[in-house]
Amino acid sequence: MKFSNFDRQNLKALRAEMQAVLEKYGVASNLEIEVGNMKFSEAEVEIKIKAKVKGAKTSADGLLETMAKIKGLKLKNSAGDELVEYNTRAHKMPFVYRCGGTGKMFKCDERMAKIRFAA
Repeated sequence: MKFSNFDRQNLKALRAEMQAVLEKYGVASNLEIEVGNMKFSEAEVEIKIKAKVKGAKTSADGLLETMAKIKGLKLKNSAGDELVEYNTRAHKMPFVYRCGGTGKMFKCDERMAKIRFAA
């Protein structure tokens, strides 16, 4: 692919190609690599890339587990929904979960998390 400028369409293609290349590299090097946000102008693009060692527990994972334990929640419910993140800066809806049926991500407050993920 040859670029003359950056716009949403060709950055979508660039993201897909970069993710494929980085996943191939990550498999060989035991890393989980994710292409994140892209800030762009017509002439340049700034790309955020996140990598972590497969199976390693990050501080965000530890925080989620701690908060789930404090609130009396399971990380996965019987419907297949899974708590994936606790955002300390989101006071109204700090919990993020992945729907077991669709795979989509949703935010919820503590009350809704207790209803969905009661231990």
